[in-house]
Amino acid sequence: MNDKVLLEVKDLKKDFGDHQVLRGISTKITQGEVVAIIGPSGCGKSTFLRSLNLLEVPTGGSVVFEGNEITAPGTDVDKVRQKIGMVFQQFNLFANLSIKDNITLAPVKLGLMSKEEAEKRAKELLERVGLPDKAESFPAMLSGGQKQRIAIARSLAMNPDVMLFDEPTSALDPEMVGEVLELMKELAADGMTMVVVTHEMGFAREVATRVIFIDEGVICEENTPQEFFANPKNQRLREFLSKVL
Repeated sequence: MNDKVLLEVKDLKKDFGDHQVLRGISTKITQGEVVAIIGPSGCGKSTFLRSLNLLEVPTGGSVVFEGNEITAPGTDVDKVRQKIGMVFQQFNLFANLSIKDNITLAPVKLGLMSKEEAEKRAKELLERVGLPDKAESFPAMLSGGQKQRIAIARSLAMNPDVMLFDEPTSALDPEMVGEVLELMKELAADGMTMVVVTHEMGFAREVATRVIFIDEGVICEENTPQEFFANPKNQRLREFLSKVL
């Protein structure tokens, strides 16, 4: 683990109309960290995550990524997103494109790679996610777990510095959850910096380097997984853990 701060969030706020979803969140994410974000439904976890690459534009506060304030006016959001990968709950694959084309589309379109380079990279990534024979398949032919692994491969094709995961297993059948978490474990072991909103307490406990508990739009507690689960200090966190563990 090194101390290079990739993302620094300062007093992040987000309102939807009169509803204040994020009420001032501050944290730093350093290179190589795997940060698991947990909390009750509707507490602001996903909004926080989506603010990190400006899918949600914060109402207040700032996000600094690799030394640049990306919440500043005039930021090239597309450039930022090239370096901050995002994996969604619902895969978001293009149904009309083959798996290979799903993976190569963005790097080629954005001029980051030639078609040949992108196809070579897609082949490597399909090996990496354990689906080397699916290049010419279409998303409809894949199981949920396979689609999510392809979505991860697609995100990796951009060579991001940070990967954001928004409840990546919650739309999956229980028997497919394991294959996606296994891949995420491997990415963590390879040193990928990851921020993961998750309901999977086992993943948070085993793989995360830090766990953050968000409730009602603020960070109530954050700690190493060991301390977080063994000695929760916040009353709200204790109640939450008693229900989910």
